[in-house]
Formats: sequence, C-alpha cells, structure tokens
Amino acid sequence: MYPLDRVHGTNEINNRVGAGVASGVHIAPGPDGKPNGSYEFLGTVHSFIEFPNGGVLDVKNSMTMFCWLYPGGQDGPLFNYGETGSWGVHLWVEGGQLFARFNKRDYSFTPSLRHTPLKRDGWKFVGASYDQANGHAKLWVDGKVVQTLNIGANLQLATQDSVRMGVRVSDNRYFKGRIAQMQVYNVALTQEQVKLIKDRTQVGKNAVA
Repeated sequence: MYPLDRVHGTNEINNRVGAGVASGVHIAPGPDGKPNGSYEFLGTVHSFIEFPNGGVLDVKNSMTMFCWLYPGGQDGPLFNYGETGSWGVHLWVEGGQLFARFNKRDYSFTPSLRHTPLKRDGWKFVGASYDQANGHAKLWVDGKVVQTLNIGANLQLATQDSVRMGVRVSDNRYFKGRIAQMQVYNVALTQEQVKLIKDRTQVGKNAVA
C-alpha cells in the first residue's frame, strides 16, 4: 500500500520495500478530501515515480492492483512492471481507457483487458486482478467488475522488475492526472473485499490507516 500523500511521500505504508524515486511530480488534493492526499503527474517525460521491487512487489502468481485515479486526459502507465525493454504486468490509461495486461514470467503477452473511456469528471477507484486458480483476469472500476477474460490458469506473472508510474522509458505516452493509494495484493480479491477497500478509502472519507 502506497498512500502517495504528504505524510508518507512515496513510501510503502509499512516500509516493507524501499521508497519510490519521484521526478517532476507534486502533492495534490486526494480522494479523501484532504489537500495533500495524492501525487499529480504532469504528462511529461520527466514526471514519474519509480518503485524498487526487492522481491516484495514480485507477487508472481495471483494478484490484484488498485488505485484511486483522477484522469487528466493523457495516456500513460499507472503501474508498469519494467521501466524499459520487455513488458511485464501493467495497468495503464491507454487510448483514454483503463487497460491491463498480465504478461507471463518470460514476458510473453497475454490477451489484454480494456474498458470504455475514462471521463475527466473526478476520482475513480480502478484496478485489475488475475486469479491463477481459474485463469480469470478482471478489470474493476468503482468497485465493480467491468470486464472478465480467461487468459489461462496457472500462469506465473512478470512481476519481477521495478515499477514505473507515469512514464515508461522510450515510450512517448506520459500519464497526466493524479494517483493516490496504490495497492498491490498477492491474491485475486473477491467482490466483497474490493467493496470493503473502496468503502474505506472513498471520496470524502479518511484514508486507510
């Protein structure tokens, strides 16, 4: 859990992995209604956060990733394993839509998931999950599943590399907007669990402690 606020900066909430290295981003209002509750990305090549992995983010099997997103009208990575070269697992805004791909451990591609365009009308709770047991990959928006695709059971995922938010090296798509409360789990969360997380961190309420 990376709160991505003034109190925690780019640190994981329990310091289980090294802090992210921030470049060209700044603190901005967050989904919890507080003035210092998110990071704003400017949509330039120098506006990003890079998170070390150290094995803690290498969930490898089943996984879920979520964040609060305030779209700014420009494509780019929300959580992208591998800052350059081969593509790992990634969650993006692409073509104005929420986009995810759970690539395999050897970086071979799996089918992608994509949702309808994200309007620039406020905060959204977005994410993606993969369940190794049944092969189901899902896209989530505001606590609801908006797409399900079976990409194959028993995959091992490409989550071994460091992670970039905002910019991927040698890619000219630079995310613009705000991100808060980035969360990564080593399980495929259920509908009930996702709703609980959303309700505890929703707009106008305090962030998870």
